Amino acid sequence: MVKNSFSHLCCPVARSMDVVGEAWSMLVLRNLMLAGGAARFDQMVEELGISRNILTERLKRLEAEEILTKQPVQEGGRRMEYKLTAKGWELMPIMIGFAQWFDRWRADPERSPLTFLDRRDGEPIQPLRVLSHDGRPLGPADIRPVSEDA
Repeated sequence: MVKNSFSHLCCPVARSMDVVGEAWSMLVLRNLMLAGGAARFDQMVEELGISRNILTERLKRLEAEEILTKQPVQEGGRRMEYKLTAKGWELMPIMIGFAQWFDRWRADPERSPLTFLDRRDGEPIQPLRVLSHDGRPLGPADIRPVSEDA
C-alpha cells in the first residue's frame, strides 16, 4: 500500500500528518504514553497485535523524526527499549483530544475504557479547550485561521 506524502504542502496540519498521521504510529505513541514513556519492542508487538515488520518501520520513522529514541535497557546490554523524547511527549494533548472527542461523540453510552487522571489528586482532567491569549475559552466562531499566503 502506497502512503501519500504531504511533505510538499506548506500546511502544518498536513505536514504533521506526514510524520505521525499513520494509524499504527499513533497507536505506538499511545502505548508509549500509557507505559510511562518507555517500552520494549516485544512488549509493543504483544500489546498492539502489530506485525514486527510494520512496527519496525513505524519505530524507525518516529526515531528519525526525533519523536522517540532507542536505548539499551541496561548499560552495555543488547536489549533495547524505545523512549519518548520531549517532542514525543508534546503529542499527548493530541492523544487526549482524540480520546475526549471519541468519548463525546460515540454512539454507545458506555464509560470509556481510558480515563486521564491528574497524578496529584487522582481526579479526571478537564476536557481540552482552546484558549485565547488572555485565557478565554474559544469556540469555532471565535477562531479565524490565517494563511501566510493570504
